Amino acid sequence: MENLIKLIKKLPPENKRLFRRIFRVEEVTGKLVIPKSLQNYVKTSFGGLQQVEKQKIVKIINVVTGESSIFNEIRGLRKIEAKSEVGLPKDEMVERKKECFFCNPLDKTPEDVFGRVKGKYCITASNLAKYAEFHAIVVFNRHNPLKFSLEEFSDYFQTSLRWFKEANKVDEKAIYPFFIWNCLWKAGASIIHGHAQITLTRKPHQKVESLRKNIKKYREKYGSEYFEDIFKIHSFLGLGSCLENVKVIVYLTPLKEKEIMVFSKNLNEKFMEVLYKILDYYLKIGVESFNLCIFMPPLKSVKGWEKFPYIARILDRGRLETKTSDIGGMEIYASNIVSTNLFNLAENLKNYFSL
Repeated sequence: MENLIKLIKKLPPENKRLFRRIFRVEEVTGKLVIPKSLQNYVKTSFGGLQQVEKQKIVKIINVVTGESSIFNEIRGLRKIEAKSEVGLPKDEMVERKKECFFCNPLDKTPEDVFGRVKGKYCITASNLAKYAEFHAIVVFNRHNPLKFSLEEFSDYFQTSLRWFKEANKVDEKAIYPFFIWNCLWKAGASIIHGHAQITLTRKPHQKVESLRKNIKKYREKYGSEYFEDIFKIHSFLGLGSCLENVKVIVYLTPLKEKEIMVFSKNLNEKFMEVLYKILDYYLKIGVESFNLCIFMPPLKSVKGWEKFPYIARILDRGRLETKTSDIGGMEIYASNIVSTNLFNLAENLKNYFSL
């Protein structure tokens, strides 16, 4: 990451102009003095004194969306002192089914006014505590959310699409779909049993609407498509891949660790296959908790939403055994703090896709 500025300077003029149209990069050095009493701890924890005494900090700002992320790989080397005090090992906690309402959804969960939508590997339930007029849970047949096949994952989403249609029959003005999967407690899930959340609203969620407005302004100002341009930028930096018209980028301004963005003009089997492959890669490298969201265009044609793609964002939420939150005041009020090396992640992901 600390060589990003040098890499940008070597870009051809046209690529450099495109990068600077969307992104701004700032690099600073944070300095400190380590007392002798702390030197052995620093050497053991961080691998040396020099890299801690002079830390390279890179900040990337997306001037179109307003997102910004601060990168310092030293933060990823910190010891996490706060461990979970729950008595059970994490594997046993995830598999524990005692008093799990979602293991018996027909008797233990409410249904929507139009009933349930049943898939091969899941079933819908109405959310008890709603944050939208139509808000449901897609309850997976498997209890453990970290165990799923491509067929199961595709079924979760296909069932969601059928639920959107059923909800729209009840209210034709509700046309804005949204899908989110918070996997386990570190990602904000209150129930261990595998499940995703889906909403259908009369108006889009504000962050989705803000993105739509920003890319519309971008199109009007530059005469080109925002997502096509950010893919070009990530590609010539080595952070983008295209798999049969499904574009994948290791995003330059991630919300949190290991964030990957996927977008496509069409919602097809390849789109779902790519998402599954990324989640499979996550699990292979030890990710234990994640957030996955999918932004979608409205169910019906709406002026201003032309060319809005299907967009998925996936990120790692940390180890299950730690009780320390990965989000603090900086993320809430200032800028996202990230320790992931984007270039290593992109290279490893490309190798995994080529297997």
